[in-house]
Amino acid sequence: MNILVLGGGTFGTAIANELSVNTENNVVLFSRSQKKVDEINIYHTNKSCFPNKHLTKFLSATSDKNEIKKADVVFIALPSTVIIENLLILQSYFNEEALFVNLSKGLFAQGVTVVESIEENLGITNIVTLKGPSFAVEVMEHADTLLTLGYSTNHQYEIINAIIKNTSLHIDCTTDIRGVEVLSVLKNIYALILGVVDAKYNSPNTRFMILTKAFSEVRILLRSLGGSEDTLFLSCGFGDLCMTSLNDLSRNRTLGLLIGKGFFSADYKSNSVILEGLNAVNLVHSFPLDHVSESLPLLNKLHEFFDSKESILSIEFDKLIDRKFKTVLTYGTFDLLHYGHLEILRRASLLGDKLIVGISTDEFNELKGKTCVLPYQKRKELLESLDYVDKVIPEDNWAQKVTDIQKNNIDIFVMGNDWEGKFDELKEFCKVLYFPRTKGISTTKLKTILKEDD
Repeated sequence: MNILVLGGGTFGTAIANELSVNTENNVVLFSRSQKKVDEINIYHTNKSCFPNKHLTKFLSATSDKNEIKKADVVFIALPSTVIIENLLILQSYFNEEALFVNLSKGLFAQGVTVVESIEENLGITNIVTLKGPSFAVEVMEHADTLLTLGYSTNHQYEIINAIIKNTSLHIDCTTDIRGVEVLSVLKNIYALILGVVDAKYNSPNTRFMILTKAFSEVRILLRSLGGSEDTLFLSCGFGDLCMTSLNDLSRNRTLGLLIGKGFFSADYKSNSVILEGLNAVNLVHSFPLDHVSESLPLLNKLHEFFDSKESILSIEFDKLIDRKFKTVLTYGTFDLLHYGHLEILRRASLLGDKLIVGISTDEFNELKGKTCVLPYQKRKELLESLDYVDKVIPEDNWAQKVTDIQKNNIDIFVMGNDWEGKFDELKEFCKVLYFPRTKGISTTKLKTILKEDD
């Protein structure tokens, strides 16, 4: 298998070196620096990245763009800030059949991931992502390392599995490519706050209290940004969050330690590590987070700190940690359950800890002049099968909402914005929100389509 690694930095070098341990791989490291290429080929070192390490004799390097054409698999280990412009320059040299593996971490405006940006700007669809708890220096030491492969097809999985054979690299897998990409950025934010806490308090109790809260916030953000909650329990999630937050080799944790010790300077424009952490916090904080921002006190605290340019980050645990259990309530008919229903239920579930859904009974639908394809019991069973939904209750009449709110200790009432203003009287009892409906999807439209197909 001909493998090309784009990027002669620390992680690109480490991965290329480890992949070359598998002698069935022909691994070439591509660098624009002829000096670095000559050093790797002659001395088997890359001293600018690893001053005291030797590379395997099986790894070669090149600056010749024509070598790119031979690659069956292209690993991308470039800084996310320059990744697209560099790939566009090299685009004409890529093999049309090549599989691309993204190692780079970052998010762009509107939450676009590196993989999504590559797909959009270069039209590349045969691409996977590989992320996880992996310090480059450890990979160079051949330490056993678990990474998460975000992939689309079994063929892609088989290629990566073959490539890592007989190396110290191992993989767990998911088809949630977006989730893997998002988590690679989120963990840096919370590594920063863990560094602050360890510097200020040096207490295992306090450290793991904040880590628990960080894990909760990452879960909320992951779901809000379109990732799957299950991805959080893979190497790219729990593993990477813990390693980056608790190990002093982490740059973002180190930044947190400096802030916690009071060594942070408001004049940070020339410090790339500070800017990396600042940019991640500001970018994620700028996303439209579906009314969940109040459930992200750690993120909000970091954003407030950087925005104020203060030198000391003060922590009030009562405000950051203590919170009331929240229950959310919504209503609907939920006939012909579709993506629009799932989306509003998903977003509603993010607002609290428990989601209760009231669905119209068959008798109530008759009073409203509504005909359902599915009877109440079937609609109830469908909703109960969803992870988003914790409890389903019957809706028998228009007037029961106040009673339901009081009986179930509801904190937030949610409906689609086609009901905007019609339930404002419930604000006396709980918070009331109206979500935008999913465009182009409705039960009525689906029923019309089904009738046309009959």
